[in-house]
Amino acid sequence: MAGAVSIKMVGDWRKEVGVPLRDALAVSMDICGRTGEEACKHAIILMAESARALARQAPKNRKVQQDPAVRGKGGQYVDVWNQGRPRPTRRYRFQFSEEAWESARVIYNRGLAKRSWMWGLEKLGARTGGQRAPIRGASRVWTLSKTGISGYIKENRLDYIQKAMPAGWESLVALAATNKIMAQARNKLDARWRRELGKPRRGKKEPPTDQAVLAEYFKGGF
Repeated sequence: MAGAVSIKMVGDWRKEVGVPLRDALAVSMDICGRTGEEACKHAIILMAESARALARQAPKNRKVQQDPAVRGKGGQYVDVWNQGRPRPTRRYRFQFSEEAWESARVIYNRGLAKRSWMWGLEKLGARTGGQRAPIRGASRVWTLSKTGISGYIKENRLDYIQKAMPAGWESLVALAATNKIMAQARNKLDARWRRELGKPRRGKKEPPTDQAVLAEYFKGGF
């Protein structure tokens, strides 16, 4: 399938991924208690979920177009995509059945680009129940394990996946995953602070702000 895209956590993520996500992976282990493997799996799941949210969804029906060389209904057609290319389906083929023409206009795989990002994630521990059966070979999770390199790749080979994704989507999903991991860590640290504040001690101390909690972590206060 043409135009494959992927989300990767391969090799030494401390060198391979951007600084914000790298810091988030460290926080995922140090504060949330995940192993390095679990942190990478969790990050890929979060990025795939964000990619699903970003993927464009087609309208309910295909747009009716008009062949300028043929007047009237006989020149009307809809593009049915197959193997990454539009295939015109003309209305005159359904001239004896208006119902069949309207059925041909329906995009039955509407939302497929969104769903495809979740295929195979159960391999990483994600809950993906209740989904339709995936298209074989269209989107999967690879596990790499050999000398000098290991990790995971979430690959999406759906024919039109690149057209379904907005510009810069790779950076957006990495940022979304980073924010979610840091928010989870912040909540854990906040809960830890509140437990400490609940213990008997001299004097009173105000709960820290979210920024102060993470700043304290990066200073080595935890």
